Amino acid sequence: MKRFIYVLLIVIAVFGLSACGKNPSDDLQSKKWNVVATNGESYTAEFGKNAVSFKMGSFTRGFTYKINKDEISLEEGEEEPILFELKKDGDEYIFKATTEAIKDKFGDLTLSPSKE
Repeated sequence: MKRFIYVLLIVIAVFGLSACGKNPSDDLQSKKWNVVATNGESYTAEFGKNAVSFKMGSFTRGFTYKINKDEISLEEGEEEPILFELKKDGDEYIFKATTEAIKDKFGDLTLSPSKE
């Protein structure tokens, strides 16, 4: 009987921990995001299954994206991919530029859930 209870507790713990490790793609797709960049810009972002759109005023810029472990790659046409380190901090995501060129052009990004 004790063995059964231990096995049951382990199974519950495994399922509980797996629910805590929400997939970043699913989490990003589930909300609209306010984005603040270290270069002084701010805008909104909305993630779809394979694409993301960033909107500032009436200007919208779209990218396809891929998430691989702790990195997000934004691609636009035939351009070089824009790579950010991806980190979750509470309910926010931090996109840290992987090169100085990316940091100069886009900055490091902080995504916070939009209230809308």
